[in-house]
Amino acid sequence: MINKLSNFLNKQRLNQLEHYRHPGFFKVTLTNENGKKVPYTLAVTRQHQQLLLPQQKADGLTGPLYFRSYSSYFKRYNSLTELPLGARQFVKAYLQTFAEQINPKLTPASLTLGVVTDTHDKADANYTYYGSNGQQHIEELNLLDQTGILDFKGHLGDAIDGSDPGNISQAHLGKIVATLNQDKTPFFMAKGNHDENDKYDEKFFHNHPSFQANTYGNLVYKKLLSQPQIKQVSYQTGLSYFDKGQVRVIVLNTSDVPYLITANGLKKYDVKLTLAIRQQQIAELITVLQQSEGKQIVVLGHANLLKTDGSEGLQFNGHAVHELLVAFNRHLKGRLCPKATNPDFSVDLPFDFSQQQSGQVWSYICGHLHTENNYCVDGIQYVLLNCSALMGPKHQLTTKYNRAWNRQQGTITEFAGYVIDINAQSRQLQVFGYGAASPERVFQF
Repeated sequence: MINKLSNFLNKQRLNQLEHYRHPGFFKVTLTNENGKKVPYTLAVTRQHQQLLLPQQKADGLTGPLYFRSYSSYFKRYNSLTELPLGARQFVKAYLQTFAEQINPKLTPASLTLGVVTDTHDKADANYTYYGSNGQQHIEELNLLDQTGILDFKGHLGDAIDGSDPGNISQAHLGKIVATLNQDKTPFFMAKGNHDENDKYDEKFFHNHPSFQANTYGNLVYKKLLSQPQIKQVSYQTGLSYFDKGQVRVIVLNTSDVPYLITANGLKKYDVKLTLAIRQQQIAELITVLQQSEGKQIVVLGHANLLKTDGSEGLQFNGHAVHELLVAFNRHLKGRLCPKATNPDFSVDLPFDFSQQQSGQVWSYICGHLHTENNYCVDGIQYVLLNCSALMGPKHQLTTKYNRAWNRQQGTITEFAGYVIDINAQSRQLQVFGYGAASPERVFQF
């Protein structure tokens, strides 16, 4: 069906789209080979790229996206391609083998997660760096899910690169959520600093917001929090949690930034550059921790709360949240009141963990830095995961870790992902990597 649609679009009606070269969004109707009229929104970027978006419903897209770039050499558009590209057979075989190899190390009592992070999906068929293969890597996480070893699967943020026009980025973000929600396995999602589309706003939109205050919540949280397995204190903050037996996983939002518009119509804060956790979310974290007697806890987020030397990892309140987790482990009662440097991120909250005698926070796991690392601060094990997004060795922003992998399109180094196994009985955290990732890291608590 998809190939037929691509063929008819390439052969028949694309001539009428040739004159759309100015940036904007246009309503177009194409007739398929069965004579049926198909309504689309045509998005044209400042780089003369065209993206055909199918009709949308409130819960996501109804069909595939089609993309084509413009050839400045030939002075015409290139051929239309479908986005996403879909899961691949060689990846399916590789992940099947990966699942078979790690399965003997998993137990039915443990909670097992499938995780990708930093896919940086965007409307660009780039073969050495970020592009539409971000969506492909998420589809291939579903292949791992189909092996039957996962209890939950999810994404730790920067699902999109945030560098496309708002409508395009929203379509991609909606498609990612729909992909994670395809199967019976419940999904989780942390918000990343690129997921508010500020990269595009900064470069092409004169810093005016292309996402509204509720855009991310409508696209992500409505689906995420409608799952009965995913619990939350409130809808607003992005904090969620889920359990299996004695194991509890808490997902934090490290891009918890107020949506404030200045008098000249600009956002007060660039989310891409402002990593933060605000008072309401910390209050919710206190509530969840106070209800975690007997739970062995792993916390997930996009960005690292602390750096390797124990210094602040976020712009606001990363160290404060770390101190709260330490206070839980030490069964303390007190008040969290870090020195305020900005009233929008001030915190003043009481906590009482004196009655929580058997619960413990083991680890904080995140992405964001596009590398792997692990370090222990105050008894809490920090585990950093590599980006799923392709980072070819010749790009300026490619990290040293990814240069060492010499990542290449069409090979197993193109992507990176993880299976995280949390066993409350053996008090062991196992992190198994596939693709451009460490095969195995094991932590004992």
